[in-house]
Amino acid sequence: MKLTPLNITLAVVLLWVISEWQSGQEMLVSWGWLVVWIIVISLIDLGFRLVFEDLSRLWIMQVVFMLLVGILIILLKLQ
Repeated sequence: MKLTPLNITLAVVLLWVISEWQSGQEMLVSWGWLVVWIIVISLIDLGFRLVFEDLSRLWIMQVVFMLLVGILIILLKLQ
């Protein structure tokens, strides 16, 4: 399996959720939404892998995708 930015992001978020779960505090995200998020990110990663076979181009496109999604989320939160 190739290591991609979306895989790294998914691993970091899962590690964060597990660490929050172990601390006994209330979770910010429900388990249902977490499962939906994992499936969506996995499908997006699979789509990128099918479209871009070159690993360097795959990395660039996934980083650009994550930056655009992050900027969009910030803009939506500001409104």
